[in-house]
Amino acid sequence: MKITEFLEPTAIIDDLVGSTPQEVLTDLCRPLAASTGVNRERMVEALLTREQLAPTAVGEGLAIPHCKMAGLRGLVAGFGRSRAGVDFKAPDARPAELFFALLVPEDGRGVHLKALARISRLFKAAEFRESVLKAKDAAEIYQLMVAEDAK
Repeated sequence: MKITEFLEPTAIIDDLVGSTPQEVLTDLCRPLAASTGVNRERMVEALLTREQLAPTAVGEGLAIPHCKMAGLRGLVAGFGRSRAGVDFKAPDARPAELFFALLVPEDGRGVHLKALARISRLFKAAEFRESVLKAKDAAEIYQLMVAEDAK
């Protein structure tokens, strides 16, 4: 599975301004709601509910908020970068700067796990994470992901 199979360039936000998990998730869900027709508040609520079960920050500045949700036809994803960082309760206590939100239909377990695994592999490399943090805009972030995904 490739990132480009589930992440649209229009779902990348290069400068998240939210300072709380709810604000970040609200921003990340804006383009996803527009592209799917699913209510943004429902998306945010589903992600926050999942976040309360266990934090989705993996450390090293990366969080992968994800959940299952009724009403989706397939996997939808959004990516955002926060220059200030947001506390997402990471195991290393580092604020998250890179966010990859995933929402899947209630019966989408297999694709959900594949997407999580791909994102984890892609963002495992410190050099890649640093290049995304330094990218000038959303288009450059997408191109970096395309290039890294092709390796």
